[in-house]
Amino acid sequence: MHRGFYGVVLAAVVLAGCSTVPVPEGAAKAVSAERVYKPEYLTASVGHSAQIYLTRDKGLGGSACSHDISLNNEKILSIRQAEAATLYVAPGSYFLKLETGGGLCPNISTSQNLTVAAGERQVYRILLPSDGNLRLTREK
Repeated sequence: MHRGFYGVVLAAVVLAGCSTVPVPEGAAKAVSAERVYKPEYLTASVGHSAQIYLTRDKGLGGSACSHDISLNNEKILSIRQAEAATLYVAPGSYFLKLETGGGLCPNISTSQNLTVAAGERQVYRILLPSDGNLRLTREK
């Protein structure tokens, strides 16, 4: 076979190996307290009946980077691979932002506008597919 073909196959295998994989909800670790900047968001309270659950995939891709989570441009926490956190918020509209950067990590930012109702629980997954584009996707 042609050498170029083997190069393409090898590149595809390497890139596929860089994709992250989901962590089942019960298997994710809690975000360490030293990376929680606004702990009041991690505790349910009167008037904060809506939940935003965030889970970060595990895998080689981006494993050395922490990802900062902000809500309405207020930094809440930094999440690492195979970790999860539930943010308790008042019902309403929010701007959810995910950023990474620093050290060897590229500066990447993605965001979503969301509206959450009283008693509602929205689930978001943080993933890094083989194309290298950091994603924040709503799962349910």
